[in-house]
Amino acid sequence: MVAVDPLGFEDVATSGFDSVRSHVHWVYCAYILLGMSPPGVSAGVKSLGDQERQLQQLLANQEKRRVLQQLTQMGGVQRYKDELRQALTAA
Repeated sequence: MVAVDPLGFEDVATSGFDSVRSHVHWVYCAYILLGMSPPGVSAGVKSLGDQERQLQQLLANQEKRRVLQQLTQMGGVQRYKDELRQALTAA
């Protein structure tokens, strides 16, 4: 049985040490962020695999992905509130 690398090391373009170091840096960042219970992931889920599966299910929905992306941008919360206000006044 072949082990699956969920963080994609086999995809790193190893043209030099800098690309490997950069890839490892981003993998560590992802690992730390997953451990912080990102939005949409239940706080009770401890396994990285389970957290990754929950995020994949959440991000499969295009509208939810758009909203989450907007909320994580600088000023995104206010822009989303404005968008909701516009939708409510138009209804």
